[in-house]
Amino acid sequence: MKSPLRILHLEDDPNDAALVQSILEADGIACAITRVDNQDDFVAALEHGGIDLILSDFSVPAFDGLSAIAVVRARWPDLPVILVSGTLGEERAIDALKSGATDYVLKDRLARLVPAVRRAMLEVKERVERKLAERKREEYSRKLQVLSRRLVGAQETERRNIARELHDEIGQALTVAQLNLQALLQVPDIKALKPRLKKSLEVIERVLEQVHDISLNLRPSILDDLGLEPALRWLTSRQATLVGLQATFQADPLEQRLDPVIETECFRVAQGALTNVVRHAQAATVSVELRKESGRLHLRVRDDGTGFDVAAVREQALRGASLGLLSMEERAALAGGGLEFKSSPNKGTEVHAWFPLKWKKPAAVSKI
Repeated sequence: MKSPLRILHLEDDPNDAALVQSILEADGIACAITRVDNQDDFVAALEHGGIDLILSDFSVPAFDGLSAIAVVRARWPDLPVILVSGTLGEERAIDALKSGATDYVLKDRLARLVPAVRRAMLEVKERVERKLAERKREEYSRKLQVLSRRLVGAQETERRNIARELHDEIGQALTVAQLNLQALLQVPDIKALKPRLKKSLEVIERVLEQVHDISLNLRPSILDDLGLEPALRWLTSRQATLVGLQATFQADPLEQRLDPVIETECFRVAQGALTNVVRHAQAATVSVELRKESGRLHLRVRDDGTGFDVAAVREQALRGASLGLLSMEERAALAGGGLEFKSSPNKGTEVHAWFPLKWKKPAAVSKI
């Protein structure tokens, strides 16, 4: 059985209140109406709770409709309020709607009451559904952020493990092979094999360089060992050297190591920005700055290259053409910061990312 509509009716005339109830019930609206005729009882009924709709006369002794609306909107902003009055002129009706009334009905036109009530309750239902959908969306967004953080964390852990494996295992094995081949070259009676041995050494040297580069790109040990500022200085120099860029790096001194998440995400944003400069910008100069401003860590990567249409590239990224820009934005957001691109064709590019200035927590001291 459908629950009755719980109505609080501010009305000093019992006959008018009875008429309103009979009109609603005659049209199939089951209702439980509490009638009050003063401010104290009105507020007490609201505080008791369980009210779905408020009907209010405009003129009640010592308490008018506008005052009733003000009370409701101050503490119960989602409750619909319909003025039902015989003294409501056009100007007052407009004032009432501006003050937060949901609707108004004149007592000599009570035929409008039922449609007004149904419309008000439909709006309440839609508003509740919107809020529920918004809460679900926010909950989904929070879950997605948690999953994204875990994914990024797992990715960085795997990068670190692979980089260590490349350096410690494969790199060492190749080095041993290299030393063995070099030793063979010193054997007096192996002249016929020397060309092949030299070729093998050249191949191993190239593979060693590739392993070294892959290891650094996956997870540079300098980031874990020395921190963000030295890692960014090294990265800027290394990337600039690849294409002969003139590079500058400036950083405010950091009193201590930053939170590992901040270090990692800031480094990855810089890595993404510098990679774009090397691959696409056709720039002559690039600058990287790391600054502390207003309790935040700010990273800026600027180049004097060809630039790009930010809106167009973002649209392409949303269609799946390239994930570089979105990946940088996501990393900054996951670390509690933000990122913006400033660029236009032939006017260079600036990538500006900011992060909370969070310091690394001291390692827990184990108790023996």
